[in-house]
Amino acid sequence: GVLKDREPILLADFENRAADSTLGPSVTEAFRVDLSQSPTVRVMDQQAVGQALARMQRSSTGTLPAPLAREIAEREGVKAVVTGQIDPVGQGYVLAASLISTTDGSTLSAVRETANGPGELLKAIDRLSAKLRERIGESLTTIRANPALDQVTTASLPALRKYTQALRLEESDRTEEAVPLLREAVALDSGFAMAWRKLAVMLGNTQAPYSLQREAATRAFDHRDRLPELERDLAVGFYHAYVEYDPDKVIGAYRSALALDPDNLVSLNNLAVQLMVGRRFVEAESLVTHATRIGRGASFYNNLYQAQVAQGHFDDAKATLERYAKVSEGSPFVIGQQALLAAALRDLPTAERLTQQVRQEQQSSAYWQVVTAQELARLREEAGKLGDARRYHEEVITDLDARGAAGQSLEETAQLAAMDLRYGTPPQQVLDRVVAAVKRHPLASMDLYDRPYSALAYVYARAGRPDLAKQEMGEYERLVPEGERRANAIQLFASGAIAEAEGRYRDALGDYRLVYETFGDCGICGLYEMSTMYDRLGNADSALIALEQAISTPTAQGRAFNEPRTLAPSYKRLGELYETKGDRKKAIDYYGRFVALWKDADPALQPVVKDVRGRLARLAQEPGT
Repeated sequence: GVLKDREPILLADFENRAADSTLGPSVTEAFRVDLSQSPTVRVMDQQAVGQALARMQRSSTGTLPAPLAREIAEREGVKAVVTGQIDPVGQGYVLAASLISTTDGSTLSAVRETANGPGELLKAIDRLSAKLRERIGESLTTIRANPALDQVTTASLPALRKYTQALRLEESDRTEEAVPLLREAVALDSGFAMAWRKLAVMLGNTQAPYSLQREAATRAFDHRDRLPELERDLAVGFYHAYVEYDPDKVIGAYRSALALDPDNLVSLNNLAVQLMVGRRFVEAESLVTHATRIGRGASFYNNLYQAQVAQGHFDDAKATLERYAKVSEGSPFVIGQQALLAAALRDLPTAERLTQQVRQEQQSSAYWQVVTAQELARLREEAGKLGDARRYHEEVITDLDARGAAGQSLEETAQLAAMDLRYGTPPQQVLDRVVAAVKRHPLASMDLYDRPYSALAYVYARAGRPDLAKQEMGEYERLVPEGERRANAIQLFASGAIAEAEGRYRDALGDYRLVYETFGDCGICGLYEMSTMYDRLGNADSALIALEQAISTPTAQGRAFNEPRTLAPSYKRLGELYETKGDRKKAIDYYGRFVALWKDADPALQPVVKDVRGRLARLAQEPGT
């Protein structure tokens, strides 16, 4: 405990101007021993220096000149460096030592001693060290240490500074501001694997085109053989999560990293994400709980509350976001996550109010304007406000077009088209709009990995054109590597929609079941579609079970992103199924939920609401059973 509390300093090699070439190392080592006796400071040990040199991609030659010592000190967050000098004077020597500020190189303290010959050197070193030890504590209190730079491998100190600044911004939930710094870092050192990896993370978190995220993740992965084991694990884990999807390799890489460093925040968080995909929510919660205790950032709290919601622990999830609000007061991510939790609780008014709050407060942020418009489109659709939902979708399309994000714009167009098809817009009218959008944004003009093949195929199939859908999927499967396709849920929805359009309902059921089984972090994705296929196959009991599971499974992602299009029809269909079974109580319950959800729906949807109200009235008049 005492050693830890002592102020760290770094000792550079004494510069030897005497004729004896062995004098410098011997004086340096003797001075190190003496200086280590100080009760106020501790000398950074040789092992730590060697590790720092390895991260700098420099070999440890046994020499540590002053400029190199200052760079190591800056990287490690050490306030000061001790430098020394040996000058010959007649038959003796003058020994000088200085305490140098790491930040600006200024001299904080300087001492001198003389030795009349080699036999007096040790005594002179003792006196020199004693003088410096007297002054060193007081000198160090006059300066403030800069925090240590992040301990990752790069030969470029300027690049490491940029990288560390970016991490501090991310911790403060200022991810958009961090992205340019990471771009500068990899421009300064194109082999800076951890900067490439972090750039990939932040590009994904700010909804940049996938091709950019993929490129950055691949650049990090390509440099893995030159990395120390921990950094290599992080590069490998991210690559196999977001490029060549392989969940076993993802889990293996992050478990390996945690074996080396149980407090590694990246591994704690990203392993939890992968475990949630496999519905291992208890283990995921444990990992990100630990991450929130030792680190800051939106991702940890976001993943913790998702794991808690998935277990039905809504009070714990609320407490998690309250704790997050205290450590990151005023962050839009706090409010955004509170909105998503409200959506998971099916409290749509609160979810919309909070989303509008973020939207209003973050008007200068392109990211938040797109994200909140997308969320408001979902919330409005869930409430049956299709006109509002359509306007928000169109706003997102306009924003993405202005940013030159053609692939994302076309995907948003496909989402709007799918919504229109769900509520009875004539298929040809929808197809005409999609075809016009594709003409504006030809797929061939985009990076391969930004082309929304699956989203377009899904719309074509839903519009009754499985031939066009199969063309899109054929090109997608021919051009995009299989490892990348494994992580794409939309391709499974598209495959199911094609089978459904062709009357192959059992095949469609298999595709939708695969969605449910593969993407467990959603919790409910695929269940509604499975129920519709059971209906088509004449299996009403299985349809009812699938729908009951869909609406009763607690899930943060599924309720926020899947239910906007499935909750109302699920309530209505459950009411019909229970009415058919003669279960009047449950039929009334689900019909009532449907009416409550869509009571203020657009006029075009009110005939459906009126019909269900009529059913409720008839059921209320029937005698109880």
